Amino acid sequence: MSRMEKSRSYTGLITGIYVAALAATLISFFTLGFSESLMRFVVTLLAVCIAETVVYGYALMWLRGARKASRTSPVWISGAIIVALYMAVVLAAAIMLDWILELNPLWYAGIQIILLLAAAAVLAAVGLHGWNAASGERRAKDASRHLRTHRQELQDISRLARGWQHPEAGRLSGLLDELAEKFRYSDPVSRPGLSATEDILRQQLSLLHDHVALLLTLTELPADWDVETQELTNSIASTLARRNQELAALK
Repeated sequence: MSRMEKSRSYTGLITGIYVAALAATLISFFTLGFSESLMRFVVTLLAVCIAETVVYGYALMWLRGARKASRTSPVWISGAIIVALYMAVVLAAAIMLDWILELNPLWYAGIQIILLLAAAAVLAAVGLHGWNAASGERRAKDASRHLRTHRQELQDISRLARGWQHPEAGRLSGLLDELAEKFRYSDPVSRPGLSATEDILRQQLSLLHDHVALLLTLTELPADWDVETQELTNSIASTLARRNQELAALK
């Protein structure tokens, strides 16, 4: 069974539980009664049904969120705790304020509304915090994406060079290793203002890739092949150094 089919199955199960809970609530209220005051009775019935609906809605949101994420976020867990507490407080208020203390109906209705608004506000605050944290993680990942892409390209070039069956293969690998060392100690986090420099690096690495691929196809190397190769790696190293200097100036 695929993840989507499992999610649909769980959605159907949760919906069935929700409908059964609503039916049980309505039956128990209208058969047993809950208070002598009709207004308190209505307020309690609405409060419990709303709380059950909140739990149901959050469960569906959790299913959709879990399907997209590889692991359960602490924000989702915090939200579940808040929803569970809200449900418990609503039931406790119904028992204490309606049944035992028989509070004034208007005061009682106001308290139930305050509980609902407070739960909504706390959930919104937790959700906003989670959204900000997720946005920060996405920005950090995007900021480090450029250097990861450059290093991956250089690794591909190095793998290509290692397959070169030629006496000069060691010289080529040495030049590529020196360049890889410079990338290894470069600032991993880029900035939007450096997009032009990052693009130049990408183009230079692509040119180096083509140059190495061409060397592997030649039966006889040009006399200055190593000079050309070193000029390419030096050019990339120079652009990389300028990138790091620009990043340091922005900090």
